[in-house]
Amino acid sequence: MEETLSYTMAGAVGFALSAACGMRIFAPLALLSIAVHFGWIAPGESLSWIGSFPAMICFIVACLLEVLGMLIPWVDHVLDVAGTPVAAVAGTLVMATQLASAAGIDTTAVPPWTTWALAAVVGGGVATGVHVAAGTIRVGSTAVSGGILNPIFSIVETVASFALAALALVLPMIAAIVGVVVVISIVAIMVAVMKWSKSARAAAAATAG
Repeated sequence: MEETLSYTMAGAVGFALSAACGMRIFAPLALLSIAVHFGWIAPGESLSWIGSFPAMICFIVACLLEVLGMLIPWVDHVLDVAGTPVAAVAGTLVMATQLASAAGIDTTAVPPWTTWALAAVVGGGVATGVHVAAGTIRVGSTAVSGGILNPIFSIVETVASFALAALALVLPMIAAIVGVVVVISIVAIMVAVMKWSKSARAAAAATAG
C-alpha cells in the first residue's frame, strides 16, 4: 500500500512537472534542481547530478534566458520551433527523477530501463503535447494580432509553468488535477484555433474565387 502511494505521488508530481515543461522548458527543471539540491527530493545517485550546484546554476540561467527570449517575437518563434525535442527530453527527465525517487533507482526494486521507458512515454509525451499545442495557439495569436498578443501569451505561459511546477513540489495530487485541467484546456483551445484557421482559409478562398 505504501509503495503504491509512493508511486502515485511520484507520478502526480512527474505529470504536473512534465506539463509545466511543455509551457516553459527550464522553469520546472530549475525548481526541481533547487529541490534536489536542498534535499527536498532524493532521486537516487544516478540522477543526483540534477541537484548539483553547477547544474542548478545552469538550469536557473537557462530559465531566465528562456523567459526573456520569449518576450522577443522572433526569438519566441525560434525557441518555439526548436523547443519541441528539448521539451520531450525535459519532460522525460523530470518524470524519471520522480519515479527514481519513488522506486529507489539505486536498488533492484525497479529496473532503470523501466523507469526511463515510462518517463519517456508519459513525461516526454505530456511535455511534447503541451508544447505543440501551445505553439499552435501562439500561431493563431500571431494571425489574429500580428504578434502583438504574443508577449502577453508568453507571460501567461511563464506564470502558469512556474505555478504548476511549484504546486507539484508542494501539493502533488492537487497539482496533478490542475495539470490535467491545464492539458485539456490547452488542447481544447488548440482545436478551436485550428478550426478557426481552417474556416478563415476557406472564407478567404471563397472570397478570392
